[in-house]
Amino acid sequence: MDVDIDFKSPHSGLAVLLAYLGLMVLLGPVIYFNDKLPNVSFSTLKKHADKLSIQKTFIAYVVAFFSMNTLGAAAFAFSGLTQIIFSLVNIKWFFFLLFGYQVITKRQMIREFSIFVVIEFAMGFFSYFSDFKTVFFFLSCLFLTFLVRVSLKQLSFAIISLIFMTFIGITWTSIKGEYRSFLNQGSKTQTVQVSQEAAIDKLIELTEQEKDTSATISFFERIQYTWHLAKSMDHVPSVLSYQNGNNWLESISFALTPRYFNPDKPKYEASKKATKYTGIPYLGSSHGVSFSLGYFADCYVDFGYFGMFIPLLLIGLAYGITYFYFLRRSSSNLIFNYAVVGALFMEFNALEMDSTYFTGRFFSDLLTFFMLRLFFFPWLVKYLAVAQPEIKYE
Repeated sequence: MDVDIDFKSPHSGLAVLLAYLGLMVLLGPVIYFNDKLPNVSFSTLKKHADKLSIQKTFIAYVVAFFSMNTLGAAAFAFSGLTQIIFSLVNIKWFFFLLFGYQVITKRQMIREFSIFVVIEFAMGFFSYFSDFKTVFFFLSCLFLTFLVRVSLKQLSFAIISLIFMTFIGITWTSIKGEYRSFLNQGSKTQTVQVSQEAAIDKLIELTEQEKDTSATISFFERIQYTWHLAKSMDHVPSVLSYQNGNNWLESISFALTPRYFNPDKPKYEASKKATKYTGIPYLGSSHGVSFSLGYFADCYVDFGYFGMFIPLLLIGLAYGITYFYFLRRSSSNLIFNYAVVGALFMEFNALEMDSTYFTGRFFSDLLTFFMLRLFFFPWLVKYLAVAQPEIKYE
């Protein structure tokens, strides 16, 4: 763009550097706990895969695909249970990963797996929240599990995939505003009010329009997500004082207090917090949009340049400890456990979540998967197990 990195904010450069450092602090505990786990060979993973029936896993995935998609579509109708419902929807991705691991290790049912990858991708465009990209995150999780060394073929495939995803991302960035307005039919809600056929026609119409460079700039700003951190540095402490932990305390209290015990609990409004700490007058849910501050910025507005790394370290410890637990204790089958942690932690790649949403999702997911580990997973492993031939004695 032929401009300095600080052309939008005097803190842009510093925000990028602190974000990189924050990622290292956040992931440090995860790497530590991961290094405590033994290395596993492909042959070992295949032995564990062979203990499970790929046909039963596929049936379970298909059932979860239809039931969890239906449940997710109705999540907002049950305001007190929305977070738990979204956590249960992750079961679909658990079965997707478990099926995918068996497809790769056994070289079976590749066609069926490929068909559902395409279906997941296509159906994502009918979601208000552009869920089409989610399936690529889980595919990356699958393939990176088996990556030992990088060959020229793998590198070429990765570059082509990256170019494809970048093209899709830029295209989506250029059309999503108009497309979402069409989906909600001016209702100013984050819902889909049109048929799939109408959505397809509109999507094709919009993608055929000429794109300008602003879409590319917006796309890279979106995936970088340091804009709100920089604007928070502009606004705090020059306009607002550091919150000294009150911001995070409010988020934790809001997320963990059931509405049943607090009937006056306000509706979650991410845009209000983003406006408060950045000074940018964002529209909110009444206009069918939401702008999230991001929990890196949440850490900054509470504790400043250096103190922000303390809550990030604590989050990293929470990630590492729970990852270590579920990877070892979910079952006695390794690929089953890999699928559990993949489904549980994948959504937390979204660093744009603010502290309120992050706390609610993390607590809800841990509670849901812990209960599944106690009461559902033992039965499921037995159900998915390959039937052993009867031994007849004469």
